[in-house]
Amino acid sequence: MKKLLKGTYGYLNQNKKRAWVKAFLMLLVPFLILIAGWAVNKTRLNPVTVAAVVLSLPGCNQVVHAIIASRYRSIDSALYEETEAARGDCLALYESVLTSYEETFTVDCLVISGRDIAGYTSDPKTNGDRAGEHIKKMLRANSYKQNVKIFTEKKAFLERVRSLAERTPEEVPFKEDDRYPGLGRDEIIQYLIMAISL
Repeated sequence: MKKLLKGTYGYLNQNKKRAWVKAFLMLLVPFLILIAGWAVNKTRLNPVTVAAVVLSLPGCNQVVHAIIASRYRSIDSALYEETEAARGDCLALYESVLTSYEETFTVDCLVISGRDIAGYTSDPKTNGDRAGEHIKKMLRANSYKQNVKIFTEKKAFLERVRSLAERTPEEVPFKEDDRYPGLGRDEIIQYLIMAISL
C-alpha cells in the first residue's frame, strides 16, 4: 500500500490503519521475547522479563497515537470529487486536523488561491470562525497574510471554490523564501498548514 501524504484524500483512514499495525508490531516483539525467556528459564522471574517490559514502552506510546488517530476519519468521497471538480488549478488540502493550545479543528477541505483560503468543515464541534482565525494567526507568524474563511455549509463552500477557480488570483508580491527553496507562495502556505496538521 502506497503511503499517502498529509493533505491528501484518504490520509486519515490510512494513518489510522498504519498506527494500529505499527502498535501491534511494536508490542509483538516484547511479547515474543517474554515468551522465549519464560520458555528457556522456566520462570517469568528473570532479566528477560524486565527487558521485555522496558521494550514494550514504545509500543504502549504507539497505542496512544493509534487511539488518537482513531478519532478521525476520511472525508466522504462525494465531497472530494465535488471539490476536485470545482477547484480548477487552485491548490487543495484535504482532511486537516489542526491543533491549537485550546482546541482541535477538523477541516475537511482547504483551497488556496493567492491571498484567499476557503475551507469547509462538516464537524459540528468545529467553529469555522475560530478555525479560520487560528490558520490566519499561524500564517501571520510566518509572515504570510491571508484571507481565510472556513464554511460550515457545503454549498456555500463549493460556490466560493468555483469563484476562486474562475478568477485570476490576486497578484501577491512574493520573494522566494530561503527556508523553502523552489516553492511558490501558495505551495508554502500549503506546507505551513500541513505542518500544524496531525
